[in-house]
Amino acid sequence: MSDGFRGVPGVPDGWELVRITDDPKSGEFALEWPNRVVMVTDPDMWELAVIVRKIEKPKRYRPFANASEFRPHRERWWRLKEESKDKFHPPGYYSDDTDWERSFEVLEFDDGSPYGVEVTDE
Repeated sequence: MSDGFRGVPGVPDGWELVRITDDPKSGEFALEWPNRVVMVTDPDMWELAVIVRKIEKPKRYRPFANASEFRPHRERWWRLKEESKDKFHPPGYYSDDTDWERSFEVLEFDDGSPYGVEVTDE
């Protein structure tokens, strides 16, 4: 079986099929029965295991809303996305007049993260 099947009957939402095996490893997650995931603690107890893994949601970002929201990031260096990955610019002037939407499109911080705020699901 190929890695990463999603939407397989019996695999709960938020999980994906990794493989079906007669040799599960301790610490992996397996279906005990449809829609119930358990950690494999004693591999010898499993004759056949449906191994699954949690689907990691990628982080989402949005532009800064204003200077106040940017303030905690003001000491971070940045670069233009199109520039060399080793050409950084020091922190500089910012205000509520800054075009935060445009900055989000063309800039990134020196660690490669987007020039914006992480969106959290609350």
